[in-house]
This record gives sequence, C-alpha cells and structure tokens, in this order.
Amino acid sequence: MNSILPEHGEVEVVPLEEGFSNKTYQISWQQQPRLVLRISDLNSQAFAIERAAELAVCQLVSAQRLGAKVLWHNEQAIVWEFLPGQTLAWDVQHTQASLMPICQSLSALHQLPSIAQEYDVYRVIADWLAQLAKTDMTPELRALTQQTRTFYQSLKPVPRPAQLRLCHNDLNPKNVLLDGSKAWLIDWEAAGMNDPLFDLAVLAHVHHLTAAQLQHAYQAVVGSEPMPVAFEAIDAYRKAYVVRELVWLLLRHQLCGSQDLDCLQWYHALLNDPVFNPYFKAEPV
Repeated sequence: MNSILPEHGEVEVVPLEEGFSNKTYQISWQQQPRLVLRISDLNSQAFAIERAAELAVCQLVSAQRLGAKVLWHNEQAIVWEFLPGQTLAWDVQHTQASLMPICQSLSALHQLPSIAQEYDVYRVIADWLAQLAKTDMTPELRALTQQTRTFYQSLKPVPRPAQLRLCHNDLNPKNVLLDGSKAWLIDWEAAGMNDPLFDLAVLAHVHHLTAAQLQHAYQAVVGSEPMPVAFEAIDAYRKAYVVRELVWLLLRHQLCGSQDLDCLQWYHALLNDPVFNPYFKAEPV
C-alpha cells in the first residue's frame, strides 16, 4: 500500500461511519481526500460474500465509470480512489434531477458482461437463517429468529427470469454518491447476477419512491413500459428485502456482538418502522 501513499507529507486518516458492514476510512493529504480504505469486518463465509467476485465487479464497474477505481487490495482490505459527491440521507426524497442519474447508472450496470457469481435474495435469507440455527442463541435471539423465519416463510418468491443481469443488490442511499448529474455506485459486496427488478425494488423501497417515480425509474432502467406483473414482482422483492435486512442484523449480532453496532436495537427499530416495514407485524418477544 505504500506505493500509493505520498513519500513526504502528513497523511490524515478519518473513519467513515456511514456503513454497517466493515471498517472504512478516508485518507487525505495536502488537505484533499484522496483514497478510501475498506477493511473487511465480516465473516465472508457466513455472510456469503465472495471477495474475489467483489473485486472483479469493482474492477469491471470502474472501467465503465460506474464506481471507484481500485488502486490496491489484499485479502483483508481494498483501497479505492476517492470519489466526489455526497451520499444520500436515509430519508431521501428524490426529484427527477436526483433520481435519473441513479437510474442511468443502474441501466448501464445491467448491461455489463456476466460474471460467475449469482445472487438470489431468497437463498441468501435461507442461508443466513441456517447459519443462525448453528449458533448458541439466547432465548431472546431464538424468539426473534423464529419470528423472522415466519416472515420468510410467508414470502412468495418471484420466479427467476431466464436472463439474469449484473446487479448491485444493496442500493441503499448510503451506497450512492451523487455528484451533480453523475451517480456513482459504491459497496459491491452483494453484487452478482440477479433479476434487475430486485435492484429496482430496493431503490423504490429505501429511496422512498412514489408510484410515479417508480414508473419513471422502471422506464429508465428497463427501457420499456412496465407490465402489472413487473410491479407485482417489485412488491414481492420489497418484502424479501425487509426480511433480508432483519436476518442480517440478527446474524451480525450473533457473530460480531454489539461492540460497534447494537444490531438488536436496530432490528426492533426497523421492524417497528411503518415506512421501512409496512408488511410484517411484530409479535411480543
């Protein structure tokens, strides 16, 4: 990593607090941010993260100027060039000017060449629930896991399309950098071949799109008028996304503890948030 740092002068390293999954730092010198360092802080096997596939996607999207350029990496860390722009607020309310750059980047992403890694949200949830079942859970966590398993069992999976596309699969507001009319996408841990409607579902759900905005986003990303079945699939994927986030919090709590993030507090907050979770009723635990 020394090869990408200045030979002389003071280097400033500042933690970035917006992400939940890893330890991320902004590296600056000469009073300018230059690099972003991400140190892996999750059990890749338990969370079904393929680091080699993540790196391949990062290199692919950077070549198309959809994401940051990779400057250095090893098995535990990766360094990107610093990108201009600001991440979005969790309660973002889009205008046409802020939404369309994201849709343009998504459309371009979905046209990139195929990779070997696939992503299926239903399989991911099932795998994470299986990982939880192997651990020694407290009575509270066991009850929460069973509650979330019940949510998962109520889902009606969307049939896999014949043609999968390279998708981001975690397009929350903190994984988008807006710089004027340009949208950069960051954090590619979940990237893989998937139904592009899942990306649209996550965009619609956590970017709080109106029905009209979702219609425009669909046209911009897919390039055609949506059929009713497409909106049914997007709604089903939105429910699956909610369950995925809840299971992720439980698994992270069990494997990582609460040293830097109170996952159980977040679980209850999201479960009882009618904006994030209008689908599932919380039962007393």
